[in-house]
Amino acid sequence: MEKSYYSIYNDVLGPIMTGPSSSHSAGCARIGKTVRSLFGREIKKADVVFEQQGSYPSTYVGQGSNFGFTGGLLDYATDDVHLKDAVEIAKAEGREIVFKKAPLGFKHPNQARIDVYGEDGSVEMSAMTFSVGGGMFEITELDGFSVMINGGCEQIFVLCTTDEAVGCAEKYLEEKGYKYTVDKQEKGCMITVVPEFGKDTAEVAELENTTGIKYVRYAKPVLSVVKRQEQTACFYNAQEAFEYNKDKNKALWQLAMDYECSYGYVGEADVWALTQKVLDAMRNSTVAPDVSGDEQEGLLVNPGKDMVRDVKQANTVDTGILGKAMLAAIAVMENSCIRNIVVASPTAGSSGVVPAAVVNIGIQMGCTDEEICKGLMAAGVVGVFIANQATFGGEVGACQAENGSASAMAAAGVAQLLGGDVTQCFRAAGMAMQNMLGLICDPVAGMTEIPCISRNVSALSNAVMSANMAMMGFNPVIPLDEVILTMGKVGQQLPAELRCTCEGGLCKTATGCRIGQLAESQRPVL
Repeated sequence: MEKSYYSIYNDVLGPIMTGPSSSHSAGCARIGKTVRSLFGREIKKADVVFEQQGSYPSTYVGQGSNFGFTGGLLDYATDDVHLKDAVEIAKAEGREIVFKKAPLGFKHPNQARIDVYGEDGSVEMSAMTFSVGGGMFEITELDGFSVMINGGCEQIFVLCTTDEAVGCAEKYLEEKGYKYTVDKQEKGCMITVVPEFGKDTAEVAELENTTGIKYVRYAKPVLSVVKRQEQTACFYNAQEAFEYNKDKNKALWQLAMDYECSYGYVGEADVWALTQKVLDAMRNSTVAPDVSGDEQEGLLVNPGKDMVRDVKQANTVDTGILGKAMLAAIAVMENSCIRNIVVASPTAGSSGVVPAAVVNIGIQMGCTDEEICKGLMAAGVVGVFIANQATFGGEVGACQAENGSASAMAAAGVAQLLGGDVTQCFRAAGMAMQNMLGLICDPVAGMTEIPCISRNVSALSNAVMSANMAMMGFNPVIPLDEVILTMGKVGQQLPAELRCTCEGGLCKTATGCRIGQLAESQRPVL
């Protein structure tokens, strides 16, 4: 099977996004924005049809899929301050974005078909979509034709209804130097064009003047880094990174730099700039929100009120730096819960771990921004190994894929801050993930609050202690790649009830049921 390579800044240290869920709000926003790009003009009416056996029907309000899809269809980016208000904005503008559920032929828990209506009131365009975790997504069907859109590069779709039109389109594209693939069916032929990076592709729209060509649609990239077409990244997993580094003796952050520059059309200066942007957003997100009134309505926790914000003023065990980092992790999750800007690292449900472990602890250690950026890069490349080989999606791998992955990444980042070499960083990451294998995903009422907030703190503590143990010489024995693959297999073995469906775990406690029933009564009926 062909290997899939993911990006540090598209898929691991990002997106920078509106909380509360990377897969449900950010991933859905990216999907909606891509559908808007394909449609080519403002969308006045659309149906978002959820797979009825998936996770969306029970979580689409609590985890923000409603405003994610709507905001994307309005062309908002994941970090647009208006995204969280998209549902109300759409209504005020007279747009009809309707959420439904139906059997779509279950393929993924986060599966939805988007039907976009034209001026005549009929469906003009339809796309089958999947939010696959951590803000990553795939669109696999466009008007019934096979496509593969993930937002990482520009793609152009030419729908031909006659053989003569196919011939004309192919001749035109070949003369202009475009590479393309063809999906031919009885109802027509879809030509997919992936142009060279930076090429002006406006000329392809001329094909719409050809008889037998129904449309030319553009999917513009929505990710930070455009993937190279001609090659894969310089390594795929931890073992390949070791082999790559044998005669180079680079630090883990330098391997991250090499990986991203080989993956996408970016240079070292671009990577530094992207990392600094992530650092700035993470640092801001570690400041606890001070909210009341409307922002508090509907939440299970009360940000800024329920907790003592100074560990010295509470009767606690002295945990020093770790105690302050704990407050930072909680603050990030609170910001995520009230739809403020956080960084999915790798998911919004686990977004407090890396900022607390690498950024906050780095600041407490007196590290410079450059040193903290190196720690983030180290965390990011470990995240890439996880994305390449397993999953970040709680709907697929449960919370071990979210907080377990974040903890592994953070452990590598902390080890990098401490001056650890590649072996020590990988040991720290592997150990942290070992410790969280089997962790279920059971967000009460479908909201990323309980137990998500406290699990972020557990993942933080686990990361720091794993890094310390690795720096002290402890060997967790099982190699990092084997642990990652095991996490993926464990996720497949867990029943669906324990993978973000609100059908098991704490969701089914007496209190969890009461909260869930209340949330259900307030959720629009599909």
